[in-house]
Amino acid sequence: MTSFLFCPWRWLIYVTEIKQGVNYADKFAKKVRRWPKKYPDTIKQAVDRYYKWKKRKDIWFDVDRANEMMDWVQTFIRHVKGDLAGQPLILEDWQRFAFSNIYGWVHENERGDTVRVIREAYVQVPKKNGKTLLAVGGLGYAMYGEGVLGADCYACASDFTQAQYAAKPFASTILNHEALTESSTIYKGPKGTVSSVTYDYIHDDLAYQNTFMAVTKNIGFIEGSNPHFVLNDELHAQEKMEQYDNFKSAQINRPEPLMFNISTAGKGSSSVGMRVYREAKEVLKNDDNDASFVMIYEPNKGYNWKDRKVWHMVNPNIGVSVTMSALETEFITAARSAHKKAEFLSKHLNVFVNGAENFFEQDQVEHILVDDLGDLEGQTCYLGLDLSKTTDLTCVSLNFPSYDEEGKALLKVKQMYFIPTENLETREKEDNVPYTDLVERGYVQLCDGKMIDQDQVLEYIVECMDLYDVQQLNYDPAMSHKLVEKCENLGLECIAVNQYPNVMNAMVDDAELLIYEKRVVTDNPLFIYCALNVVVVTNINGMKAPSKRQSKKKIDGFVAFLVAHKETMMLMDDVDEDGMDELLEEIYR
Repeated sequence: MTSFLFCPWRWLIYVTEIKQGVNYADKFAKKVRRWPKKYPDTIKQAVDRYYKWKKRKDIWFDVDRANEMMDWVQTFIRHVKGDLAGQPLILEDWQRFAFSNIYGWVHENERGDTVRVIREAYVQVPKKNGKTLLAVGGLGYAMYGEGVLGADCYACASDFTQAQYAAKPFASTILNHEALTESSTIYKGPKGTVSSVTYDYIHDDLAYQNTFMAVTKNIGFIEGSNPHFVLNDELHAQEKMEQYDNFKSAQINRPEPLMFNISTAGKGSSSVGMRVYREAKEVLKNDDNDASFVMIYEPNKGYNWKDRKVWHMVNPNIGVSVTMSALETEFITAARSAHKKAEFLSKHLNVFVNGAENFFEQDQVEHILVDDLGDLEGQTCYLGLDLSKTTDLTCVSLNFPSYDEEGKALLKVKQMYFIPTENLETREKEDNVPYTDLVERGYVQLCDGKMIDQDQVLEYIVECMDLYDVQQLNYDPAMSHKLVEKCENLGLECIAVNQYPNVMNAMVDDAELLIYEKRVVTDNPLFIYCALNVVVVTNINGMKAPSKRQSKKKIDGFVAFLVAHKETMMLMDDVDEDGMDELLEEIYR
């Protein structure tokens, strides 16, 4: 056991100098402002946020504090694989911008102490752009360089193998430097895996121990933990929010914790990565969370995935750890296969995709969601019903055939979902959907107990009949007979729509075209969730239908929409100028 190494790197010769007093965040920000066309909009947003913060009086930028951290990283972290194996990590300008922001911004807390502003970081870059060593730099500094007594540090991943991508380079960092090795113990598991590390030291004549642990699904210990640093590696591969949420809650009382989220885009609409990504995008857009730093390299809207300039734009380490020749090789196979294209988009262009098996991609449907559908009272609509018993969602879809200001046919989709209250919290975590929040916003109704309350669904349909000009109810025959009989007794025409490809094909094709032409809008985010989960099956005649069995997550809202669209697809005709005048006369008569 030795004395605590608050700043052991100062005893060593710098391999590549971080110059004292130089603001590396400024240097990168000026570069982005000077050549804006070379950088994604998300990076320009991060730079805009940096300049906005520089004008504030309640926080300030500590250059020395930021540079001290980067000194540690460039002195201790080494490449352990590939052509650069054995060489020190030399931080690229974008990495210096990230670390400068994370460690440089400070403020005075309630106790009068100067502490870091940033408590959570989200860095998303494509594959092979130096994510892992960037994460190891933050982890190593938290464990050995930041001067936190009794610091507990964790590397979290979807499985133990993924956790090793950070744990093994971290162990190599320790073994490569005597100043770290002499006071550390590395605990290994089967086949050379790294399970944990302890660092024992004396500070002011008292013994302390900093610890590191690689964790995956065994999260029972988290509730009583007090983590200083949590690395979430490849969030897109994590399916349940419980580990992320529990660690974040466990950090709440620490003065300067850091949750370091680092990832490439992935597949699926309901991964932990997708939820955290969406929250991060909101932070970039609104600058409404001082505790969060966000840096995302992704293409701008409307990008051409074949454009080499886009490849350059989103791969910040191009020419360093990423080569154009390697991307060209991957592109050749991606151009021939839908599955390989999904891989190329997610891994090399950093775009969240649903994969080849899913019918829609994120960028195809995200424009559908709007804040307000306008006044629909008295408007003609057709209902679609997809009824469940317990775990699936029940959805009533109201499809309103309408027109935009130019007379172009537009379909407004208003939906209400129903879900049992039992195990709601578990369901929220499994689906990664904030159902409780959606209830408060009026998009979901809760049914007491284990089952869907069909009378509650009926009440909603009756309310719709009072508010709107409901023409017809189309329904999936499964489990709907009793409810349909009650609706028919109210005088509502009800038509069964079987879920076979020969029935559903026309609605699927028309819905795809309308969505592509941006002629479908909804105010319910669950419709987007369901659409992104849809897997379509094709029969021997080439006819398509959505498959609940093959869709990994819930698609009930999209099925209800399609069932109603059996009628509304026949009403999506544009009106000419004369017809528009007549329509306006009728509306304002």
